[in-house]
Amino acid sequence: MKVLKTLYGLVIGLSILLGFFFGPDHAVFAWHKIPSWDAIFGVLGALGLLAAVKGVGAIIFRGEDFYG
Repeated sequence: MKVLKTLYGLVIGLSILLGFFFGPDHAVFAWHKIPSWDAIFGVLGALGLLAAVKGVGAIIFRGEDFYG
């Protein structure tokens, strides 16, 4: 599991690093001028979704003997 997390971290870091060298040709919106914005936004969005699911799961899922 630790190897998989390390591999994911390396891939994320590499994609953010490559965004500084191979950016979009022209920026449609102002935030597209920020290097690696799409990669950073994707990582933060995924982490936000994981945190939200974990929070909702703590509220919705109860123990086996919750009703009795």
